[in-house]
Amino acid sequence: MEVIQINLNHCDTAQQLLWQLTTETKCDVAIIAEPYRISSDNGNWIADRAGMAAILVTGRYPIQEVVTNRYEGFVVAKINGVFVCSCYAPPRWTLEQFCRMLDELTGELIGRRPIVIGGDFNAWATEDVRTPEEPAYLKHWQRSKDGRESIIDVTFCSPSLRTDINWRVCEEFTYSDHQAIRYTIGQRNPVAAQTGRIRERQWKMEAFDKDLFAEALRPHSEAQNGDADELTEALTRACDTTVPRKVEPRNRRRPVYWWNESLNALRANCNRARRCFQRARSTETREERRSDLRVAKAVLKYAIKQSKTNAFKELCRAVDSNPWGDAYRIVMARIRGPAMPAEGCPDNLKIIVKGLFPEHDPTS
Repeated sequence: MEVIQINLNHCDTAQQLLWQLTTETKCDVAIIAEPYRISSDNGNWIADRAGMAAILVTGRYPIQEVVTNRYEGFVVAKINGVFVCSCYAPPRWTLEQFCRMLDELTGELIGRRPIVIGGDFNAWATEDVRTPEEPAYLKHWQRSKDGRESIIDVTFCSPSLRTDINWRVCEEFTYSDHQAIRYTIGQRNPVAAQTGRIRERQWKMEAFDKDLFAEALRPHSEAQNGDADELTEALTRACDTTVPRKVEPRNRRRPVYWWNESLNALRANCNRARRCFQRARSTETREERRSDLRVAKAVLKYAIKQSKTNAFKELCRAVDSNPWGDAYRIVMARIRGPAMPAEGCPDNLKIIVKGLFPEHDPTS
């Protein structure tokens, strides 16, 4: 299960870029601090009471259980058998509020394993109302959870997940002052990955007709001394002629509807400007490169807004010529709602079947 963890600084553009990043990285779960907007029209989102911490499922695994979303500062959900928690502790919090949040989180996670906790705890600051006791408290809490951490954005996990988590900082430009963190929960299945590659060249064999296939292959049977590539091409062409191919895998990701190569170049330009700013040594050079970064970010923000507007207008125009096209799919996806996990409990299945097929006395 691929995870992205990021603080969006309540920025619309940062959240828009996150949608594209989850597509490019084939992300399944996004652990978000300070989201700009939380969608309430589907079950892919879950957020804490104040909307400061959120979890978004974007891939193959739906939310199996909402453990808790009634507290302020954290939210917990069960996804693919793992209890995932998103946290955000604002800098304005006192030490008492910070400690209370950690105690409440600990209470919700008792008896639940494996767990992954990610978020921005702001535990490095010591000015204003923050005190040096806060990082010490977090360190003590960390030792009790057997976790791992970064400098500002922190990730904890159960010992059973630590070996294969593959924690790293993503270098893509995010428009936030935080870089995204990526990690993998659980080992990749090499057999499943291999099956996914082969699946593109599969046919619906229930429609296979031996005589028709032999007839389609006959023009190629007279070829002599053909190599393996020629034989493969002949068999593929015969299969395509007589048997329909299977559809592409459902977990294949498409870019967000407004993304284009121009935006890709502008994002790369922002990333270069950010790196130049970070590497500046003198004060004069640093201010100059800060200005360059500010301009690059403004250009990217405007281009995203224009691209979204143009894409929406094009979608509206397409409805007149094709009412069953992309617009229809978007509306129906919202009506159907998110995918739900399959029910595996025998007792619950009996209740569902009994409700769908009730028993009653025979009537004439």
